[in-house]
Amino acid sequence: MPMTASAAEIAVTLPPLAGLVAMLEPQAEVACLLPAGADPHHFQLSPRKVEALQRSKLLIRAGADDAGWPLLPERARTLQLWPDTDHGWLNPPSVREALPLIAKALIRLHPKKRKSIDSALIKALQQTQDVEQAWRQALSGLGSAGVLMQHPSWRRLMQHMGVTVLAVLESRHHGHEMGPHKLESALTTLNRHPDAWLLDDAGHSNRALDWLAGHAVRPPHRITLDALGRCGLAWRELMQMNIDRIQDRQHP
Repeated sequence: MPMTASAAEIAVTLPPLAGLVAMLEPQAEVACLLPAGADPHHFQLSPRKVEALQRSKLLIRAGADDAGWPLLPERARTLQLWPDTDHGWLNPPSVREALPLIAKALIRLHPKKRKSIDSALIKALQQTQDVEQAWRQALSGLGSAGVLMQHPSWRRLMQHMGVTVLAVLESRHHGHEMGPHKLESALTTLNRHPDAWLLDDAGHSNRALDWLAGHAVRPPHRITLDALGRCGLAWRELMQMNIDRIQDRQHP
């Protein structure tokens, strides 16, 4: 369960990271620095959270996604996951790479829990395989249609599942939208692939997708996925919530 920032010995920058910790140590005291509904690209730590962060024993970060935060300098007990891979928690293979690193950090924090954490790690790795298979089944009919997304959250998962990513409407700068010429190009792409889906991302602006949907020759399929969830939501539950949205959209 999420803790108040002042009570937690582990701090995570983003809510899904708390879900990964819970896979290995369900009773861990974890605080999420990003509040519910906040935009991670425009977030700044409050003085209260900076103070809580100083008191925590371990900070877990998603390097490519919180690199712009004005965080404290790196400390001895900071675990940075996926420094060169954005939204790693959404792609099961990337989660399988991260879980042993998290387990090692937790054992360093509580050596007496090594046996239970090692046991939980085996189960957690299997869980990622189960989730990956569930995604593969949910996306089985989408591969040839392709997707367009404004925010790149789900790009790596779609590519791993063999779904063609026709366009990502964000510019190279995280959180910024593309210019009008590229937007027109995306519209041309959408009209050439009328069965493609538009993937909205809850918690981020989707104005470019609004524009595309309004100017497309044929109203496109559209769905909103949630890449962040909330603090205290188990990783598998976050994945299943989005899988259910895909399946509900395919079979209304």
